[in-house]
Amino acid sequence: MSTDNRIVSIIDDDKDITVLFQVALRSIGRIRILTFTDPILALEHFLFNDHTYAAVVCDSKMPGLNGMELLKKMKDLNQFVRTILITGYAMDQDLFMQYAKKRIINGFLQKPIRLNDLRDEVNNQLLAYESDKKNILPND
Repeated sequence: MSTDNRIVSIIDDDKDITVLFQVALRSIGRIRILTFTDPILALEHFLFNDHTYAAVVCDSKMPGLNGMELLKKMKDLNQFVRTILITGYAMDQDLFMQYAKKRIINGFLQKPIRLNDLRDEVNNQLLAYESDKKNILPND
């Protein structure tokens, strides 16, 4: 299975960040990039389109629903979606490690983020997505 027409979502309450990341990821190709500044709207979109999501890049601190809880909800709906948590703040390390062990969080980037690091991490997660889908659903 390829990532053609698969969604990569960027979720951050800072619109400038979503625009910057969207522009940076356009060079990857074979993906559709969606951006959200509201985690609740992002989750609503995911609820109806979870099978088309390949990866989610999500800020950890947002009003209404924090990034780790949002990623957990998404993983509960689609175990294959790859998740990247981004933050500029200190986090609850115990909870982060628990989520990482359970593969709720697949990747992590600390702000400020170099755009090359973002592209590399998204590419790595897309490769892992393809591999996971191929190994679990070989005839898909």
